[in-house]
Amino acid sequence: MRKVPLGDVIAPAISARAGSRQLPLLSMTMHDGLVDQTTKFKKRVASEDTSSYKVIERGQLVIGFPIDEGVLDFQNLYPEAIVSPAYGVWNIRDSNTVHAPYLHKFLRSPEALTYYKSKLRGSTARRRSLPHEIFTAMTVPLPSLDEQRRIAAILDQADALRTKRRTQLAHLDALPQAIFHEMFSHVAAVRPLGEVLMDVQTGVSPKCEPRPAEPGEWGVLKLSAVTHGHFNPGENKAYMGDATVLQRVEVNRGDILMTRKNTPDLVGHVALVAEDCPALSIPDLIFRIRVCDEMNPVFFSTMMMNPRIRAQVKKLAGGAASSMSNISMARLRTLRVPCPPVRAQDAFAEIIGSVTTQRQQATRALSEIETLFSSLQSRAFRGEL
Repeated sequence: MRKVPLGDVIAPAISARAGSRQLPLLSMTMHDGLVDQTTKFKKRVASEDTSSYKVIERGQLVIGFPIDEGVLDFQNLYPEAIVSPAYGVWNIRDSNTVHAPYLHKFLRSPEALTYYKSKLRGSTARRRSLPHEIFTAMTVPLPSLDEQRRIAAILDQADALRTKRRTQLAHLDALPQAIFHEMFSHVAAVRPLGEVLMDVQTGVSPKCEPRPAEPGEWGVLKLSAVTHGHFNPGENKAYMGDATVLQRVEVNRGDILMTRKNTPDLVGHVALVAEDCPALSIPDLIFRIRVCDEMNPVFFSTMMMNPRIRAQVKKLAGGAASSMSNISMARLRTLRVPCPPVRAQDAFAEIIGSVTTQRQQATRALSEIETLFSSLQSRAFRGEL
């Protein structure tokens, strides 16, 4: 299959500035590409002054960041729209030789992502950039236009399956809070959180390797192991020193973990450990919580991620609004939380157990589809499809 430099296919666009024009405001997302802010966020979340924003036309390629996560898309929503001035905008040089959907899929393929990762410049992880001359030097497999259309159509069908699984997973993620609201939104009995806590511990944060622990090694959890209410044991850093210091705070099935320091939106996130995790320990930025017999751990962890409770937790956290927030256990103990009868909590936990099983199945199915899709992309861009 013929390969050409990307610079032969696209060229930087000269974008006008929005000025006083009122055009749709688009944001870049990882899975959905460009989206209208009023659709995605129910409002415009950008700064009120958009006069310096770039005007992009239908069919133009928009590059966001971090590019090594494939954050890019063609603008196909409106004749004209505006995006952040930080985004890069490109034109296809000749639409008679390049099919935009095909190029879009190649630029998000494993081959392209590997290229971006190896060429990024800068020291701040999510702000590292790819110079134009390096980006355009990447080679693109370019079969005939008809073949490009055929490949894009096949990948579109496979991608639709990924989207379906992601949608299913999103619905399952939202279900526990919907059930919680249905069962407990009118509970009148409340108590200070301190009255239902049996034990609270913090871990240790020794110097670790940047990589995850391998089998037989000890690992220390990262904050991302707890973020968004699901425990992810793979988010850890390998510790190569004397493990004695970690054994006291080894993660156990049934532990309730809470981030005590994080960004304002993520501080106080809670996840329940539902599996055995040998040789994993908690850091000093995470609380390990054990609750009394009057509080079901599944109910407790779901309650602590409820938007109403989350809003209270954020108010209790200290720190600047734009930086890392910190929450002390002393202040957290004053939080007033609903305390329905244990029988109702146990019934809720049983329902959530079923939801969790479905979520695990959906997660495995999505992982398998992602693997198959990656293989399909590799074959497509090697000319083997």
